[in-house]
Amino acid sequence: MRKRIFVIFLLSVFVLFLLAFIINCILFPSKYKNYVVAYSEEFSLDKSLVYAVIKVESDFDKKAVSKSGAMGLMQILPSTAKWIASELGEVYDESNLFNVETNIKYGCFYLSYLFNKFIDIEAVICAYNAGEGKVLDWLENGKLVEDKINYAETKKYLNKVKGYYNVYNNKLINL
Repeated sequence: MRKRIFVIFLLSVFVLFLLAFIINCILFPSKYKNYVVAYSEEFSLDKSLVYAVIKVESDFDKKAVSKSGAMGLMQILPSTAKWIASELGEVYDESNLFNVETNIKYGCFYLSYLFNKFIDIEAVICAYNAGEGKVLDWLENGKLVEDKINYAETKKYLNKVKGYYNVYNNKLINL
């Protein structure tokens, strides 16, 4: 009887470790860690937020293109990328949006820019999805009022990013 309980215990521990591995490495990967860490630090961002945005935007597909024309891991529009390149004193090349390092750098720059503009993390997340102008309409006293968000897609986006942010922030395997 003791041997059977011990075997069940070992199997349970194995299943828990397997589940933790699946959650941490397969469902919520930490790909491109060197770039995420470097640019999160450079632009004073929480790397868990960067990972959450990448997960929602492209699910880590560096060749992703949206129906609106946003490109790469962090789904940056060419017009936004051109402005970011100018702000960073870089030469703009649209093909660089598929370059992992450039895309993460530009996405982190843009998130940082939005934080400087909005402060509130929920407003930043919404602005990343819907644009700054729309978010300005949804603010009251500097805070985002969720009831004012009139885009179902943005409400869904906000909830997904917040959920994934919590997952990445609490991962068992350190980012």
